[in-house]
Amino acid sequence: MNNKDKKKIAINLNAIYADSCTFNLKGEFILYSTIWPHSDFERNKIIWIYSTQTKNNKWECKRFYRIPEDYELISISKYDNVYLFLNYFIYEWNINTEKSVKIFVNNKDKNKVINIIKLFSTQLMLNYN
Repeated sequence: MNNKDKKKIAINLNAIYADSCTFNLKGEFILYSTIWPHSDFERNKIIWIYSTQTKNNKWECKRFYRIPEDYELISISKYDNVYLFLNYFIYEWNINTEKSVKIFVNNKDKNKVINIIKLFSTQLMLNYN
């Protein structure tokens, strides 16, 4: 999208805290957010998939997924892969197939896992800016 094609898009997020977002190769908007629906102690982590193909300048939520409570998001790729962290393991989860695989296991040196997460987070911030 170049500057002359910019459009104002209305997305109704209500009380949702947007933590991370990206566009995939199909042009869909992928949003990771945290929701506190009933209290400050209960939190839900949700990945929303929005269609950007629109006639009325409103994106439509096509589907959404709840991330289990103990998992933490590392990053979301434009290839529809979500990278999650749990108990010093890194998991790759594909949004389309809904299958996951443990891609990094390190029981000996847990500091290496933390450094990899920092690398993912830094790369995500560089891509965002």
